[in-house]
Amino acid sequence: MDDWLYEAHPVSGCTTCTTAKRKLDVAKKTGNASARFEAARVIRAHATHGAKG
Repeated sequence: MDDWLYEAHPVSGCTTCTTAKRKLDVAKKTGNASARFEAARVIRAHATHGAKG
């Protein structure tokens, strides 16, 4: 389950994904699991991708 919670496939050129990916990277470096989950969720659920988060 952890792998899915933190999984994120940002779309190149997408501003929302770029911002969330930066937050995800910082959260990984600082060990902030909550922020990491939230950033990954934003990327997964971003409407432009047609995915359901």
